[in-house]
Amino acid sequence: MRSLLSLGVFLLLMALWSCTQEEEGTTVVATEEVIFLSGDKVRVLGRLITNQPISASDHGFQISTSENFSAPIIISLGGKEGPGRFIGETEGLKINQPYFLRAFATVGGTDLVGDAITIKTLNPIFETYSPTFANVGQEILITGRNFPVGTRVFFGTQEATVLQNSFESRLRVRIPEPKGEPIVKIRVQIQDTVFEFPQSFEYQSGKYTLLGQFPGGLRIYDNVFFQNQSGFHVGLGALRLGAGYYQGFQRYDPNTNTWAQVDFPGEGREGAFATSNFLGGGAVEVTRDVFEYKRDFWQIEGSTFSRLPDLPTISFNSLAFEVNGLLFLAGGTGIGAREVSAYNPSTQSWASRGSAPINLTNNLAWFVFQNKAYFVAADNRIWEFDPNKDEWKIFIPYPGSLGEGYGMAQVINNKVYVGLYRRVEQLWELDMTTRTWKAKNFIPGFPQSINSAHFTFNGQIYILRAPEEPIAGTLPMEFYRFDPNGI
Repeated sequence: MRSLLSLGVFLLLMALWSCTQEEEGTTVVATEEVIFLSGDKVRVLGRLITNQPISASDHGFQISTSENFSAPIIISLGGKEGPGRFIGETEGLKINQPYFLRAFATVGGTDLVGDAITIKTLNPIFETYSPTFANVGQEILITGRNFPVGTRVFFGTQEATVLQNSFESRLRVRIPEPKGEPIVKIRVQIQDTVFEFPQSFEYQSGKYTLLGQFPGGLRIYDNVFFQNQSGFHVGLGALRLGAGYYQGFQRYDPNTNTWAQVDFPGEGREGAFATSNFLGGGAVEVTRDVFEYKRDFWQIEGSTFSRLPDLPTISFNSLAFEVNGLLFLAGGTGIGAREVSAYNPSTQSWASRGSAPINLTNNLAWFVFQNKAYFVAADNRIWEFDPNKDEWKIFIPYPGSLGEGYGMAQVINNKVYVGLYRRVEQLWELDMTTRTWKAKNFIPGFPQSINSAHFTFNGQIYILRAPEEPIAGTLPMEFYRFDPNGI
């Protein structure tokens, strides 16, 4: 009986020893979890489990689009000594693509694999980009999620440079040169998928074309200019450095790009006023800062001048504009810096209007739009004057620099172009419907220049610029054509 009991104990011990030996030889590879997944990238956690010393010649992960793992992508992490967790990562996967993924380890020439898990890479998500209006060479920022390496960005047909892809959610992009279109769509291409933002991008636009120079190589200052059916007229004014006064006008034909001399029956002068139909005032400097004021007043018909009864008061550096068939004369010296008078051509009579809330002089930028006059004041506020109601009110602030005065303003349809002040080379576009501003491109040429004249024709602005009077040399007055939407 004792012999049988001893045999039973021996057999039990042998069985326990056999189980222990089997457990000590167990090695398991586990595919644990995906810890990061994006459009083209995955980061996964695996584990090598064993209860004995082990040396794997390679370990990592296999990724395949087929469940039998044919032609898999191998994430090889190299050799591994001993058990423990490991992390593998790869990129370049197809977006929005299902995959099978499993861990593996090569031990003693045998590949051990874990259970497969299924994943699906993510679709890119596009949120916003900004700014929506900028110039060539500036940067925009595109935000969203799942932007893989190799993401491409296009402005219309022009490919941009992706400067940085941060956290696969922020693309910093350099704006490329345009291809003749100021407004384009921004497209993002990721592998074979193209996304187009619904909001268009607008290039800061404005193309300046140098047409030539003012005839005779002259530089005149404090001149007048006007436009009518006969063309653009520039004249009178003081010649540079006290060399006298320009006696007549030059007329420019925008259809032929030619200038022609126009005689004026009155005297040369500076600081006069002119509109399409009227001219007058101004002064001649007798000695330094001592002036002989002119009160002659003229009707303009094309390129001819007919004298009218003299002005009731002196007008020097005044503003003049026409609304509803009346001529308005405002500010300057003589009439009073805040005084406004109206001339009725049918009765040849003048009548005073209410005083302006700001000082008015011809160094302000101003314009007429829909029978109202607008003046850019010295504090950057634009004042609106309604001649019918004889009322003034603040309209909108001007966002640009006023420099040293003498800016320009021109109206094309419902847009107004304001700027090019002295020592300021930028122009701004105001949409009178939405009351919003857009910056336009800088004007080329000599930077220390002032506006001598400006006109509009066929949706474009013509600008005559003169180097500042103290600038030495034979620099001419340059004549530019500005296309607001040109690139």
